[in-house]
Amino acid sequence: MAMFTKPKLLFLFFCILSLFLASQCDDNPGRKGQRDPEERFRECQQRCWTQERGERVSPCVQHCQREYQREREKQHRGQEETRDENQGRGKREPEERLRECQQRCQRQEEGQQQWQCQQRCQQEYQREKEQHHRGQEDENQGRGKRDPEERLRECQHRCQRQEEGQQKWQCQQRCQQEYQREKEQHHRVQETNPQREEVKNPYLFESQRFRSRVRASHGDFRMLEKFTQRSELLQGIEKFRVAVLELEPQSFMLPHHCDSETIFVVIRGQGTISIAEQDEKNSFNLEHGDVIRVPAGSTFYFLNRDNNEKFFVYALVKSVNVPGHPQAFFSAGGENPESFYRVFSDDILETSFNTPRDRLERLFGQQQKQGVVIKASEEQIRAISEHASRSTEQTKGEKRGPFNLLKERPLFGSRFGLFFEASPERFEQLRDLDTAVSFMNINQGGMVLPFYNTRSTRLVMVVEGNGRFEMACSHLGRQGRGQWSHGERREQEEKQEGGNVHYQKVHGNLNVGDLLVVPASHPITLIATGGSNFRLVAFGVNAQNNKKNFLAGKVNLWRNVDREAKELSFNMPGREVEEIFQKQDQSFFVAGPGQQRERGEQGKRGQELYLSSILDFVF
Repeated sequence: MAMFTKPKLLFLFFCILSLFLASQCDDNPGRKGQRDPEERFRECQQRCWTQERGERVSPCVQHCQREYQREREKQHRGQEETRDENQGRGKREPEERLRECQQRCQRQEEGQQQWQCQQRCQQEYQREKEQHHRGQEDENQGRGKRDPEERLRECQHRCQRQEEGQQKWQCQQRCQQEYQREKEQHHRVQETNPQREEVKNPYLFESQRFRSRVRASHGDFRMLEKFTQRSELLQGIEKFRVAVLELEPQSFMLPHHCDSETIFVVIRGQGTISIAEQDEKNSFNLEHGDVIRVPAGSTFYFLNRDNNEKFFVYALVKSVNVPGHPQAFFSAGGENPESFYRVFSDDILETSFNTPRDRLERLFGQQQKQGVVIKASEEQIRAISEHASRSTEQTKGEKRGPFNLLKERPLFGSRFGLFFEASPERFEQLRDLDTAVSFMNINQGGMVLPFYNTRSTRLVMVVEGNGRFEMACSHLGRQGRGQWSHGERREQEEKQEGGNVHYQKVHGNLNVGDLLVVPASHPITLIATGGSNFRLVAFGVNAQNNKKNFLAGKVNLWRNVDREAKELSFNMPGREVEEIFQKQDQSFFVAGPGQQRERGEQGKRGQELYLSSILDFVF
């Protein structure tokens, strides 16, 4: 004991105490992960000042300073890793982030702190799993209810609340990138995805919904979206598409064939169509009102032979491969469109054509920069069209030749309008497709009386003028306009099937280039609203044995219903019901709402108006 003098014992005591206090500054289990480095630094300094004396205070404070710097660097690395993790959160699964978090705990922590770190990783993993599950449900249920712009605003608002400085800018950048991605995805869905886009009026397609299918410098070929992409209510016509062909004066559309049956209707101008088969070729000069069918697989090409006027053609297309997705195959071309010959190997082409490769490259490799519709010279136009037949010379019902619908007798009409129709019963070209083609002209200020088609769905396109329509529909009430969940929609359908019958009024304005789908059995009326005649062309699907039943006017189906049945149906005396239905002395077309017409003037003036309407519509 002599060797341990009092000063030595005192020095040994202070050394042990310093080591103990340093360890307390270095490690405080259970609290390090709960407080920030600044707080622990202040506590460490306070202990140094209260428990140390003299020269021992400074080493203790320096130790606190070193520990504070170490923790700050560790926290900064953790923030960077967390930020990187948040940036890639949508790209990695929660399980992958759990593994990374546990690995960080293994590298950076020890003892009790390591266990607590791993506990936090596990808690974060469970929270992300629940959030991911809720997010998927919310996305599936709510993505269709909010547009990308709304989600962009929400994302930017979160960045304002939760981030600062550089992190806020990066967060907003991610919001913008996600917005652009969703916009592109939404556009691709509209173009190609068969999922349906439920809208308030699924039957009206405005002209801007027709999209160009191929590049053309002297014309355009626009096709309407697939009908079932718009609504499940249009499943009955999912195999059909409607298109518009427009050729500039003295232009030529390259030869091609399609995997679809096509019916063309000339709306304006003068053109020529040539159809090439394996064993024959037919060319026909076309004019306003001509209707011609081109079979699937036939190679054909158009020509606008007029020097001043454009050539407009409407087309009904029925695909034979993928329903609602017709494809064109161009023999000639270059870059856009590409010639399908170019997909074959060089040795295959050399053998097939018995021609050297360099000449074949000149034939199929010329880059046609102008697209599918190009300019043609007067000599070329004259050479193509001079041997073509005239449509007026074709016999009605001839399979290959066109017929002119406007030179047929109107199916019905009055001094307020006319209706022409080519039915599959009368025209062989339309028979196996079970389609019809019709023209309707409603004079300025007139309207067609309410009617319905018994079994045919009509695709009505506006050729000239402006108008509006009103139509009764029971499907929209049952469908809920796409706003209900699956369970709510099912409940509404059960109510409908249980006898709760309600009809939705579908209405809207119609302008040039718009298309209206009129399903079978749906009562409808059309009214001319502009300062000119309202002219329409329609394709009929499922047209065999279709009839038009008028619901009002001098000629209406209620004439053939028993008086007692009328009395029972309307809960009014049968004679009074008949008086109401017979009050209108005009048939089919009448003066529209608000029009002041002299109804007694039926003689010479009425005949002149009727004849003027026919001549004006046809010529």
